[in-house]
Amino acid sequence: MTKKFLLIFLLISCCQISIAQSKYNDSLKRILSFATKPIERFDIINKILQAQVGNVDSASAIELLQIAQEQKNDSLLAISYNWIGSYFAFNKGDNTSALEYYFKALPLAEKVKDKRRISSLYFDISLVYLILQNFDYAVKNIRKGGENLPSASSPMYLFMLMQYQRNMSNYFLLTHQSDSALDYAQTALETCKKLQNVPFERSALSLIAATYAQMGNEKMAQLYFNKSLAIIAYDPVVAKQSFNKNYIPFLLQNKLFAKALVQSKADFQLGEEYDNNNIKLMAVGFLRQVYDSLQETDSAYFYSRLELSLRDSVFNQNNINRIQSLAFNQQLSKIEDAGKKAAYESQLKQYALLAGLAIILIIALLLGVNNFNRKKANKLLQKQKEEIEVQKKNVEQTLSELKSTQAQLVQSEKMASLGELTAGIAHEIKNPLNFVNNFSDVNQELVDELQTELKTGNVEEAISISNDIKENEEKINHHGKRADAIVKGMLQHSRKSSGQKEPTDINALADEYLRLSYHGLRAKDKSFNAEIKTHLDESIGKINVIPQDIGRVLLNLFNNAFYAVNEQKNQNSISYNPTVSVKTEKCDNKICITVKDNGKGIPQKILDKIFQPFFTTKPTGQGTGLGLSLSYDIIKAHGGEIKVESKEGEGSTFIIQLPIS
Repeated sequence: MTKKFLLIFLLISCCQISIAQSKYNDSLKRILSFATKPIERFDIINKILQAQVGNVDSASAIELLQIAQEQKNDSLLAISYNWIGSYFAFNKGDNTSALEYYFKALPLAEKVKDKRRISSLYFDISLVYLILQNFDYAVKNIRKGGENLPSASSPMYLFMLMQYQRNMSNYFLLTHQSDSALDYAQTALETCKKLQNVPFERSALSLIAATYAQMGNEKMAQLYFNKSLAIIAYDPVVAKQSFNKNYIPFLLQNKLFAKALVQSKADFQLGEEYDNNNIKLMAVGFLRQVYDSLQETDSAYFYSRLELSLRDSVFNQNNINRIQSLAFNQQLSKIEDAGKKAAYESQLKQYALLAGLAIILIIALLLGVNNFNRKKANKLLQKQKEEIEVQKKNVEQTLSELKSTQAQLVQSEKMASLGELTAGIAHEIKNPLNFVNNFSDVNQELVDELQTELKTGNVEEAISISNDIKENEEKINHHGKRADAIVKGMLQHSRKSSGQKEPTDINALADEYLRLSYHGLRAKDKSFNAEIKTHLDESIGKINVIPQDIGRVLLNLFNNAFYAVNEQKNQNSISYNPTVSVKTEKCDNKICITVKDNGKGIPQKILDKIFQPFFTTKPTGQGTGLGLSLSYDIIKAHGGEIKVESKEGEGSTFIIQLPIS
């Protein structure tokens, strides 16, 4: 494959990714228009800003800050300040204001132990110091970011690792340590490929190219610049700026002044558009060098004067003093926090010492009383022992009966339907939570008993009770972790999907999820009954679909149908016969799946809204309004259609059409 065809292939690939990215952004913005809850809006806006690759709009950053302040949430505040700092750094070129907000965010992120945010802030701070050419502070913050990377199992690990590698490469490139710069740039490129992150892949390619240029290897530099040029950048500010700061020096070095002039003027126009002094300073510096090389002294002089003015704006002493003050205040704050922590620990030790002395005094004063109580307790224990022996035989008989009953229950569980299995999973989660609640209640009672025993001087009983409390706390911890493990396991299972189409028996899939839905409802409500009708066309054979996704659509439609007939039954319990049916058949070049119920139907006035995200007619807490919206997206992704026919008071019919090929 020639270099020309390689560039065309890369360009087409990047266009496809750009379109996908645009669709993702549009989808997020569409969901945002329906979101009303503050936390939901915060999460969606945060994702939109992440998808825009550094181009931060002030309105979104301000709304995030307002929500965080209303919620009084340190984690949300840290994210908000981070975005505001990025707005000043990347969009406005205001380095001082950027650092001010980064330093506001950092202690909040450390307080909530958000490693992803901590490392991100250190990397953002280092980029500002690289612009200011304060390389010692820059590399110090890059390494701090590297020390705070999230765990390798975190979904954000590779993204943060890539930022660390890219920033280190930038640092070594700017300090003329070419071998190290190339090593980090190449590892950053490999990480970008794992992430499938095209904008940052372009940045890594231009870093490799710039490093080869610094090493004097023009052939390799041109090769990697060509690869980088073939990638379309999403963001007009960050991506273009980071590319041109490497590419234009290469053009100047190779006396390609016409290209350098075009790129430099485009950068200057971009800086003017965003009023970003960092971009303007970089651009006028390149323009001065171009006109110097072309021996156009008037233009060179003009841009030289403009460069001095902009340099004074970016590097003036007041800004430098403010930045040094911000860094000093941050270090001072950390020292003060460490001092407060040490004082608090010292105070705790003093309280513990005083408490220990008080206990010793109480024990010394009440030893005599304890001796008397012990003798009395021994007599009582002897009497209780005799009673226990009598009761033991009764307990053994009861235990035998319980074991027999348990064996029957185990056998019954083995014969349970899929719906009961689902209810069992819910019980598995609820069971450890009940343990947590019960042991917590018991501990409250034990604490009351402990206080009573201490007041009466019964130290041994108090110690015994305290041991019980400790054991209960261990059980609470154990069952809490157990519940957490169950939930994680369920989430992992629910997310498991190959994402690949495969030949699937639609009849078997429809029948399986119909039974699953029915028995799931029966497991929750034993009084629920409904007639199930199936009309499955055996001639349709298998079609290529993603079975997990189509199964999710069918399960959602069946659940809605059973919910509708159950609601209708509660209103007409005598004469009404709840019925849900599923039908499969060939329709021209498609497979049609029809799910029908005789529930209360859908009012005509809301029929066109049911596929909208977050729209639901169910009571609060019983539905999210996302089921039909997700079903619609899944069917569309398969090249199919989903339609609804409904008449209020008579029921609803959902029709899915899927292409055979």
